[in-house]
Amino acid sequence: MKRSFLVIGLGRFGISLARTLTKEGHSVLGIDSSETVIQKFSFEIDNVMKLDATDSEVLDSLGIPEFEAVIICIGEKYIQNSILATLLAKEKGAKKIIAKAGTKVQGKVLSKVGADMVVFPEKDMGERVGKILSSNNVIDYIELSSNITILELKTPELMAGKDLIELNLRRKYGVTIISVKDSEGNVKTPPAVNYKFKQEDILTLIGENKLLIKLHLMEFYK
Repeated sequence: MKRSFLVIGLGRFGISLARTLTKEGHSVLGIDSSETVIQKFSFEIDNVMKLDATDSEVLDSLGIPEFEAVIICIGEKYIQNSILATLLAKEKGAKKIIAKAGTKVQGKVLSKVGADMVVFPEKDMGERVGKILSSNNVIDYIELSSNITILELKTPELMAGKDLIELNLRRKYGVTIISVKDSEGNVKTPPAVNYKFKQEDILTLIGENKLLIKLHLMEFYK
């Protein structure tokens, strides 16, 4: 399903993220305050504009509530601008705000002013976030190391009505389900091997990144 994203700040992380989302078939609007940056990337993503994301009227003109997510990728040297852009995006009714931070302190501040998710990226992180945003199932993730990730996701349709024995996830994909939360908020940690997964369940699983990618590409996500 094609979605629309607003990427604010087209530095290394921002453009990496915008490229990934574009390659995944989504609509991307990228904005940056630098004319040089806009010219450089004008042929790589759907639409780029030279705009000031700290200007309230500018954000009004973009129709913030229409985007699936607003990703604020302003460099950590300009944390004041990032904070203001986050505040304004929240005020304008953004569905989801993802903000880039350079330090844990910056991350805490951005969370307090409205960011739903804070990332501490390198170049390849932009690609991973892009993949996550493109999935209908993935809700959130925690990168424990460069190789191991915890994912929170909606139960894929083809898992519904099956149990761990039938799915055999550990053998097929090398991943482990840590917990299951049902529609009433009850959490099973870990689920019993004969527990039948329901479509409305939220799963938390852990595994190596390369194996999670393998699972992502297999039949659960067709």
